[in-house]
Amino acid sequence: MARPLRLDIEGGWYHVINRGLEKRQIFSNERTNLHFLELLSVLPKRFGLKIHGYVLMGNHYHLQVETPKANLSQAMQWLNVSYSTWFNRLQRRVGPLFQGRFKAVLHDQDGSALTINRYIHLNPVRVRGLGGHEGRAESAKAPSPEVIKARVEALNYRWSSYNVYVGKTKNPGWLTTDSIYAFFDNHTLRGLRSAYQRQLQEMAALGDWEIGWRDRVSASVLFGSEAFVRQTIKLFKGNRHEQVGLRQSERLGPDWQTICAAVSGVWKRDWEELVTSRGDGALPAAWYLARNFAGMRLAELGHAAGGVAYPAVSTSIKRFEKRLLVDRDLQIKLKAVRKMLKI
Repeated sequence: MARPLRLDIEGGWYHVINRGLEKRQIFSNERTNLHFLELLSVLPKRFGLKIHGYVLMGNHYHLQVETPKANLSQAMQWLNVSYSTWFNRLQRRVGPLFQGRFKAVLHDQDGSALTINRYIHLNPVRVRGLGGHEGRAESAKAPSPEVIKARVEALNYRWSSYNVYVGKTKNPGWLTTDSIYAFFDNHTLRGLRSAYQRQLQEMAALGDWEIGWRDRVSASVLFGSEAFVRQTIKLFKGNRHEQVGLRQSERLGPDWQTICAAVSGVWKRDWEELVTSRGDGALPAAWYLARNFAGMRLAELGHAAGGVAYPAVSTSIKRFEKRLLVDRDLQIKLKAVRKMLKI
């Protein structure tokens, strides 16, 4: 069996996820949620971790943590074993509670921390009843006013750190918010809370689930710019014959020129013509692939296409993703390009 990568590094930022065995409930009532948070509150003092965000979702949890010391595995093992032992005693059960070892995606602080933080806090909104569900594409249909209202209200989920970020709940003292607030250009705590709330409410209302980052994870455990991935992978240790992530990291995604050539080949037109054409999906397809598999930033993509502003690139990619849900011809072409690029 392939072994997971060794993730423990000093100063690392992680998105940590763990689920109940066979998707069973691990947070069944108020008491279980509160006890997990009590254990979570111990991590900063006992292990030196900084906790930037969390959400407890019934059968799984999400955390965003920073490790000044290289001790993520030690801290998470303590958290999961402590909670499992307590939960089993409470429920008079035996056996494993979680489906396995926790999953952790190491991400860069500057370019990806806010994305992960928003993803965590949008979890209560991203449910089937509100038009979105993990592992399913979002609907292209415009939501009704009632659904929009319900989505915004769902953000105020009790077992999430969102309410601390927007000032509805007092910070318990063990949650670190300053690093995420630093992404917003405000000078007062009230202004920072309002800016964060407006952004999350808009994303929730529009159905912007913040799930695209998952397609851009490299080597199974890294999320960030290509430079971040290439620099960080050098710190990992392990047997490349046993660790799939290390083998994948040695063949990171194709560069922009290679992607353009593949798109040109599938569309059967010169790239110089495709880059200025409209409606055929070629340029958005190249942007989509470069964004998701080559780690290119929006500004880089715009520059590569002749100086397109990055908001326009972002909008184009989102439209492409929605079109991809219903356009069979586009699905076939994209599949052919990905086959050529081996991604």
